[in-house]
Amino acid sequence: MKLDVVTQEGARVKGLEVDEITLPGIVGEMGILPGHKAMIMGLGIGPMTVHGPAGDERFALSGGFVEVLGDEINILSETCERSTEVDIERARHSLDVATAALEASHPGEGEAYVVKMASVRKARTRLDVAKAPSTVSSH
Repeated sequence: MKLDVVTQEGARVKGLEVDEITLPGIVGEMGILPGHKAMIMGLGIGPMTVHGPAGDERFALSGGFVEVLGDEINILSETCERSTEVDIERARHSLDVATAALEASHPGEGEAYVVKMASVRKARTRLDVAKAPSTVSSH
């Protein structure tokens, strides 16, 4: 299967050969294997694990959509960051700031509270992905 991931910043992954993908679906983790039926589904915030001939790679995704058509998998996401690209100190700082903002708020704030919860999830995902490095071979 071939994987493409596009964000607002452009193509983050282009034509990556994959055998299996695990994604953060809106209602939970989902997997895509060869022969998967055609679909479009919403994505949540969480890790994406890609299993391919060169090894495993992990990415932090922030919502979006996945489209599966035959052996092509297309993902549109707000952000997509490889485990090797995560600045751990920046991610820790982001988590601290987001956690403090969430703790200083309450669910009665409505959408503002939801946005703060999402910021915490994004920062945690980035740290989790960075701490579980990819196993892609360098050749």
